[in-house]
Amino acid sequence: MNKKDAEIIAMLRSNARIKNTEIARKIGLTEGAIRARIANLIEKGVIRKFTIETEPVGVESIVLVESEAGRSRDILEKLKEIAETIFETSGEFDAAVMIRTADVDQLNSAVDRIREIPGVVRTSTLIRLA
Repeated sequence: MNKKDAEIIAMLRSNARIKNTEIARKIGLTEGAIRARIANLIEKGVIRKFTIETEPVGVESIVLVESEAGRSRDILEKLKEIAETIFETSGEFDAAVMIRTADVDQLNSAVDRIREIPGVVRTSTLIRLA
């Protein structure tokens, strides 16, 4: 990945709907070159998906997970079945899991699923208020 690719990615992060012609104009390449670079970035896995950002809908939370010594790897794999965004942490907790649900009942169900994973010692949930 070079400087032009990084510029393309920055523009797409800012506005995933930006037209290739607009990117080309700003960077100084042709539309075809931009299209080819984006296709290459997708093929290499640098760009994994295009998405939108919305105002929060439902309940957004972070669940901190403490695990038994030596069980973190297994637990992280199981957490991938429950949530898309997972951070490995150091300190008191071993993982932070971002969960979005329609309501608190669904959040509680997701937290219960996490607590049922063998090796999970405890959890602590942070709920986004604003």
